[in-house]
Order: sequence, then C-alpha cells, then structure tokens
Amino acid sequence: MSRDPSFLTPARRARRSRLRVRRVLVLVLAFIAVVTVLVIWFTGNSSPSAGYDVSSPQCSGSYPSSPLFGIVGVNGGLANNANPCLRDELSWARNAPGQKRGPEQPPLSLYIVTANPGGQHVADWPSGGTAPTYGACNGLLTNACSYLYGEQRAAHSYNLAATVDPAAARGAPWWLDVELGATWAGTYQLNIAALSGFIAGLHDGGATGPIGIYSTSAQWKDITGLTPQTTRAAFGRRLPAWVAGAETATLTQARQSCASGGFTGLAPTLAQYRIGAFDADLRCAATL
Repeated sequence: MSRDPSFLTPARRARRSRLRVRRVLVLVLAFIAVVTVLVIWFTGNSSPSAGYDVSSPQCSGSYPSSPLFGIVGVNGGLANNANPCLRDELSWARNAPGQKRGPEQPPLSLYIVTANPGGQHVADWPSGGTAPTYGACNGLLTNACSYLYGEQRAAHSYNLAATVDPAAARGAPWWLDVELGATWAGTYQLNIAALSGFIAGLHDGGATGPIGIYSTSAQWKDITGLTPQTTRAAFGRRLPAWVAGAETATLTQARQSCASGGFTGLAPTLAQYRIGAFDADLRCAATL
C-alpha cells in the first residue's frame, strides 16, 4: 500500500525535535555535573591564604576558620593576667591547616604582653633580688628591678602556656608585644632592661624557640630609643620582627610592611593587617 510522504513529515519532525531537546538536556546536566565537581575539588584542595592572631578579645566569638597558621596571646590584656580562652585558642591554632603542610609554613606561635609599670607601684613589682649585669634590685624603679619584673612576668606567662600545651610552650616561637598602649618607664634604658628580662624569663622557663618583637618602627623607637642599626647591640642577639598593623590596615599595606617595615635589623617575619573582625597576618619572605 502506498503512503503519502507529506502525511509522515510532521511526525518525523516531532521525533527529531524531541531528540534534540533530550540531547541538549543531557549536555546541560553533564556541564552542571562537571562544574559542581570542579567547585568541590577546588574548595576542598585550596590552601588557606592568611594566618591570624587571637587572644582574650576573641573569647566571646568564633575564631577564624581554616587559618594558614595561628598566633595565640597568652595574657588577658596585662602581663600579670591569663587569657581565659588559652586552651581553646591553642587547640584552634594546633588544628590550623598550615600546621599540617610542612616546615615551610610558620608554626603555631605565642605572644605575651610586655610593659614596665615600676613607677605605678604595682603589686607584682619585685622588692629584691639580683639581675644579671644590672646587680641588686632595691624595690625601686631601677634597671635591676625592671629586668626582674620582665623576667618574672615572662616566667609566669610561660607557665600559663606550659600548663595547657607543654610542647607549644617549649618549642613554639614567642613574640613580645611592645606597644605604647602599655605602661612604660620614662627612660629607654629602663625599658630595654625590662624587655631583656622578658626574653630571659622565657628562656629560663624552658622556651627553645625564637623570641621576636611585635611592634612598629615608631613605637619601638619611642619605647626603647632603638633603631634597626642599634637593636642587636642593645640585646646582644638578633630579634625577629612582626610588624603590627592598624585597625584599618590592608593586605597591600601588610605587603609594604614586609618590604620596608623592619625595626630590629632583620627583615620582618610577619606583617599584620585586618580581615573583617579579625587580625590577619601575612608571612613575609623572612622565616623564623
């Protein structure tokens, strides 16, 4: 029986249209699947881009997620206080992805608050004892008593950390927070003596890691009178530098600090800047 070709044309066209639609849908779904897999892969394998420092002000909130490395403040605002969240923050820093990426990344670090409040008649000011180089302390605002104050406060801070994480206290880098917001004596030498005591107190407590300074060129000079050219001679050692950043500091400014913000005679190890509500830290070319 013969068939009229014109009678079959609409049906064939309909089938062809459905096939085209199916092919397009298959291609679209395949594309979506590939994109999804790539997003998951890159998200899961991307490296965290910033380190962060935390201390007692972060106790009331969450910590930065997936930090490259963590720096934890041992004190709660003053050299004689403890950070009430020290245990949680050390655990956070221990679990930073950067901790597991090899020695090329900075390890967990600790920092302590420093000062020289001898003129304020504080309760924990030493009343006696003998300091290396400086001699006997008579309880007054002298180089010897300033040194012993720093030594005793650093030993206290070391013990706070060692009680929670002995391995970190012993082997991690330590930073001395040297800022104008703290109470300082009226002469450079008194403040240098106190900071020398802080360094000795950490060493005597058991710290074997590097000990560096967190500050800026301006603040370091205001407090100690020292420059990059004179710092090493004053302390008899090379002191790594962590450049402090203002509340509005950007990543670009941190890069500039890495390049030209050194104040101890060494190229900076870290430079601080701001990401949202947190203090972030850029790793400079110099390493500990």
